[in-house]
Amino acid sequence: MKPLLYTFRRCPFAIRARLALKVSGVEVDMHEVSLRDKPQALLACSPKGTVPVIQFSDGRVIEESL
Repeated sequence: MKPLLYTFRRCPFAIRARLALKVSGVEVDMHEVSLRDKPQALLACSPKGTVPVIQFSDGRVIEESL
């Protein structure tokens, strides 16, 4: 199962995350979120509700860039 990336089209941090994933060849499923109406699944894995957030099938979550 591919990791799930929560993203927002105009967020500069999310743009960089998408570019890094593309360059690295990592395949992800992308879920475009509305920052006004954040999905419960995003808030469940990252209570801050910021993007980008990547959730792996084993439950690991990366919510900040290194």
